[in-house]
Amino acid sequence: MAELFVFTFSAKIDNIRVIRSSLKTFLKLKKVSDAEIFDTELAINEALANVIEHTYNYTADEIIILKIIWDNEKRECIFEIQDKGQPVDVSKIESRDLDDVKDHGLGVYLMKNIMSEIEYKPIKNGNILYMKKRFLDGAK
Repeated sequence: MAELFVFTFSAKIDNIRVIRSSLKTFLKLKKVSDAEIFDTELAINEALANVIEHTYNYTADEIIILKIIWDNEKRECIFEIQDKGQPVDVSKIESRDLDDVKDHGLGVYLMKNIMSEIEYKPIKNGNILYMKKRFLDGAK
C-alpha cells in the first residue's frame, strides 16, 4: 500500500528546512540509511531551491506543492514538485560542466545522480518535477 503526504507551502527559502526536517523524520521511520536520507534531502533541497530561484525569482508569496508517495513493497519514494510558474523549456535544463569550478550550479547534476529517475513535465498552469528514489533494504 502506498502512503501519500502533500505539503503546500510558500516559496520561501526558509521553508526548505521544514521540508527537509519532515522528510528526514519520515525516511528514518522507513529505516532508510542516514547516507541515503542525506542524499535525498540534498536532491529535494536543490529542486526546491531551483523553483524558488529560477521559476519564482524569490517571490515568496508563490506556492510550491510537494507530494511524497512511498511504496513500502518496492522501498521507493516518488517526489512530485509542482509550481505555478511559466512552463519550463525542458531542453534548457542541464547541469553545468563539472570542470567549470563555481560555488553554485550543480543542483541538476546532484538530482540526476542521487535519484533513480527524474522527469520534468510542463503542465497547463506550471511545471511538475517527478523524481523517484529506490532505497536499499531497510532490514538491520
